[in-house]
Amino acid sequence: MKPSSASPFSHAQPLPSGATLLLSPTDRLVECRGQDIETGLDDLAEHAARLARAPLDELCDALITQSRQVVDDDVAVLALRTPDDSAR
Repeated sequence: MKPSSASPFSHAQPLPSGATLLLSPTDRLVECRGQDIETGLDDLAEHAARLARAPLDELCDALITQSRQVVDDDVAVLALRTPDDSAR
């Protein structure tokens, strides 16, 4: 992938077969008042790891549901999964 020269950010990272990438334009999945952000990141990683093989819609729903137990605010999640080459 060749980055666009117009983009202020350019980075490419290959993902392994069957990998799931989570993107969130909000901080609500990891940030909670009174809690260290590292703790929030660790909690998210642990929860996402337990759901790693779930269908993407179930993964996103579960992550959003868990975040709403802590904070009642807007949450957005985009999940992408690379094709699993071992399933072919």
